[in-house]
Amino acid sequence: MLELEHYQDTEELEEDPYFTDGFPDTSFLACSKVSQCPRPAPVKPDRKAETNQIVNSFLCLVPDEAKTPQSFEDAGYDTYVHDALELFRECCTNVSTWNWPQTLRPLEASDMEAKFYEGHFLKVLFDRMLGILDQPYELNLQLTSVLSKLALFPHPHIHEYLLDPYISLAPGCRSLFSLLVRVIGDLMQRIQRVFHFSAKLLLVRKQLLGLVSEELIDHLTLLKGVLVLEEFCKELAAVAFVKFPPEDGSSILQMDTCHKEAT
Repeated sequence: MLELEHYQDTEELEEDPYFTDGFPDTSFLACSKVSQCPRPAPVKPDRKAETNQIVNSFLCLVPDEAKTPQSFEDAGYDTYVHDALELFRECCTNVSTWNWPQTLRPLEASDMEAKFYEGHFLKVLFDRMLGILDQPYELNLQLTSVLSKLALFPHPHIHEYLLDPYISLAPGCRSLFSLLVRVIGDLMQRIQRVFHFSAKLLLVRKQLLGLVSEELIDHLTLLKGVLVLEEFCKELAAVAFVKFPPEDGSSILQMDTCHKEAT
């Protein structure tokens, strides 16, 4: 049974060695597809490039050495895009009469001085997210399901807070992406103490899919948490892709068609 590692909730983000603002000149996001993730340009950014940066930030968040070996064929990012597209359509239909704003509300002077509070609901979810490597598999599935459904809501502030890796955070504040960075930092230390980590991770994935019979494996809770984390990052990347408004004003249906043609 894994020993629970306690997190310091009062620790500020700028003191976290695994969190950097915008990730400039860092090799933390070790991915062959992305060399760095620059902050989007503040004036009329290239929407396609910006979307790619956001999507790749989530796809590359889990380093290769902590992922399931690529030799294992499983449902990948494209499957998540298809599912996210259908769920986003349904969500837009359900909230179509709520008269939500289409763009972010500009910050006022009073907003800059007020202390930000994420709210009790998000606080509970975020605190649980920090413990994803130590929690039961079923709990992690429910947690990530709730967060992904929240991220689907077509509200600009929800979208920015849950899906923008480059959002500016005041000291002591946290976003979903910053939490994921902390979890990954903790994970990269802990896998050093797990012998044959990649082989065990692959075996646990096959067990969960019913491809092999179950057997006792050490660090089982950790391994299952890693698998949920890996899939959750793919899911968030897919949600960000289908939600991000295209520069030419084309519809989400056209985005889906273009994606299918590209793949």
